[in-house]
Amino acid sequence: MTRTEGSARERILDEALALFSDNGYAATTMRNIADAVGMKAASLYNHFKGKQELFDVLIERETAYIESTVRNAGAIASPEDDPLPYSAATGKELPNLVWDSYAPFFDDGRIKLLMRMLASNRYGDKRCGNLYKTVFIERPLELQKTIFAHLIEVGAFTLCDVELAAMEFHGPMLMLMEQEASSDDARAFCMRHVEQFSAARRKDTPK
Repeated sequence: MTRTEGSARERILDEALALFSDNGYAATTMRNIADAVGMKAASLYNHFKGKQELFDVLIERETAYIESTVRNAGAIASPEDDPLPYSAATGKELPNLVWDSYAPFFDDGRIKLLMRMLASNRYGDKRCGNLYKTVFIERPLELQKTIFAHLIEVGAFTLCDVELAAMEFHGPMLMLMEQEASSDDARAFCMRHVEQFSAARRKDTPK
């Protein structure tokens, strides 16, 4: 693929993300996307066989982007990542580390567009509903379960049901994402949330 072709595909994906987010997947046509990019509709098919393939490539690109963005921030982005930094963190390091994993969902316009696209289409399009559940609910819960299991294993947290703990922690953060809370408000809440949540589960916390 030449540089020009690569740039064209990226522009198409960028415009498709914006249109799917604003108008919905079903209501957006290939002609709409071509018009937004500034090319003839027929030329669009030189890059993608159809809207389904375009959508699939877009989702693959955006989910990979989320994972790399979170990992680059220093937080775990996959259940296979090493959770050691969470038990090694001291003082304000832990709340900051947790916020780093959530910050892109409030700071990054591209990720916010993806969430808006999937959330607004989840009831009318089964694929969007499943992807929303995977990306914004199930995946974060798996990461939280990995972290809590590690903290219990090393003796930092008291024994608990890690699945329930993950739901208890992620639920309020997901609610803020749904509300499209500002980054400042979300960060302030996250810091308080981590401190209170940890205080209730640390083994060294007086009862």
